[in-house]
Amino acid sequence: MHNAMRLALALACLGGALAGQAHAQVYKCTGKNGETVYAQNPCGAGAKEVQLGSTRAATRSSSEVATRQAVFRSTDLSDAAIAERNCTASARSNIYGPVDGRIAGYQRQVDALNQQLSAPRENLANATYDSGIRAQVASLQQSISAERQTAETSLNSSRQRCADQRREREAAIERKYQAEEEAQQAAAPAPPVKR
Repeated sequence: MHNAMRLALALACLGGALAGQAHAQVYKCTGKNGETVYAQNPCGAGAKEVQLGSTRAATRSSSEVATRQAVFRSTDLSDAAIAERNCTASARSNIYGPVDGRIAGYQRQVDALNQQLSAPRENLANATYDSGIRAQVASLQQSISAERQTAETSLNSSRQRCADQRREREAAIERKYQAEEEAQQAAAPAPPVKR
């Protein structure tokens, strides 16, 4: 039983190694200790040529090809979606990184001005001073709003560009697999005519 398994494994390995060779030959011999040996060249005076039967067709069936194409197509489309997400994430980082830094600077200025406003003031000159500080705070808050709006507009443009790139990539993928499918259909033999 154990020898039969080794024999089957040896034939399978040898068959796999020789698959695709048009005129591959395998010889069966008896080794020094009486064991069966398989080789590509005659291995002794009693070597016998063995015909190997393939366990798999040399070509893929149409269903195997269709399944394989569906998997590759799905993978390519998934890659296009991932590329769009990466494109959007990169744009977000490139846009909001500097904007967030500027907004943080504006916010620090607003906080410092608000601290100045919290100090008690009792005369008219101080009221004018407070009014000036409030005007500066309002101006900084407008700058913060403008930064956010500009960043959002830029990000929306980048999202659109990333989505357009994805659509172009998906269209190219569809054209590629459509062309492959048409080529396979053209190469497929015509079905036999029943009479």
